Amino acid sequence: MLSCWYCRFEVQKRFSGFYLLALLASGFSNILAWALSLMKGVGGLNGWRWIFIMVGRLFQGEPGHLPLHPQPDKPRAKEQPQQGIITICLGLMGYIFIVDFPDRSTQPQLITRRPFLTPSEAALIKARIDRDRGDAVVDTLNLQKILHHLRDWKLWEWAWLYLLNNVVTYSFGFFLPIVLSGDMGYSTTMAQILSFPPYVAAAPWMLSTAWFADRYRKRGLVLILNASAAIVGVAMIGFIRSSSPGARYAGVFLGVCGCNSNVPTILSYMHNNIVGQSKRSIASALIIGGGAIGGIVASNIFRQADAPEYKPAMVAAVMTQAVTILHVGKNFLVYRRANGRADEGVVVIEGQQGFRYTL
Repeated sequence: MLSCWYCRFEVQKRFSGFYLLALLASGFSNILAWALSLMKGVGGLNGWRWIFIMVGRLFQGEPGHLPLHPQPDKPRAKEQPQQGIITICLGLMGYIFIVDFPDRSTQPQLITRRPFLTPSEAALIKARIDRDRGDAVVDTLNLQKILHHLRDWKLWEWAWLYLLNNVVTYSFGFFLPIVLSGDMGYSTTMAQILSFPPYVAAAPWMLSTAWFADRYRKRGLVLILNASAAIVGVAMIGFIRSSSPGARYAGVFLGVCGCNSNVPTILSYMHNNIVGQSKRSIASALIIGGGAIGGIVASNIFRQADAPEYKPAMVAAVMTQAVTILHVGKNFLVYRRANGRADEGVVVIEGQQGFRYTL
């Protein structure tokens, strides 16, 4: 939706602002989980059940027993789905307040019964998009068009880059408290608390790199910078051995800042090098799939057999970022050559006269 409202070199700041909210929520989730766990005993429920009641889903059965493992000598309690209260409230707010696409923004809103934009304002937005990349009008998505777009290797590469990056982001999201407590020696409570500051530090890092990328129209350079920071950070966590965990904890800041800042960078990298809303939809779907697979990979490289140092997982995380740098370096050559051929009139990039790839 953001990509339909803004020009190519305005989006990374917006993507970063949007993702920053999710990032801070991710960092705060460990503290929230710890706080909700203190509700153990309230209503006769364990603390983990309150976490599901507030933010997730719980099939509540026999108190103190997971529904997947009922006692064989007792009848199984009736399953009653308990949706996360906070999640439901935020979902309802999104349904009410999220603005529609520009071409539908002149329709009356649900609450105010007034349009978000006047017809002249909507026309101005669409004219800016057409001037930037010529795809303000929605093009019909059908099977033939899907198969045609899937032949473009760039779409698969962006999904692959997102997969590589999300291996590291999910690794921090899932296992940072475990590494802090099991390998660095912090208490469980302190590990949960110390998981939050690196995400706070990622905010100015992400916004400053986004400003640079939009201002100077550089995506690949910022991708390489952030991937390099992630490599240094993960290496500090996994391979520095000292009596004080402070140096290794500093690596957490670098790793979290680098990999999370590359989320809006990769999205902008994709958005800047594509024309057509249908093609952007397919690319977005592939990227989401790639990111989800990255989470699956992260969940499986941190094996209990490798605890508490998790050396193979650290090596895998470093390698994902190294491969990212190689891909982006290759694209400097490929995209620059394509732009040169377009300047000579040999090719028309993305079927759009005047369109050039963003390096």
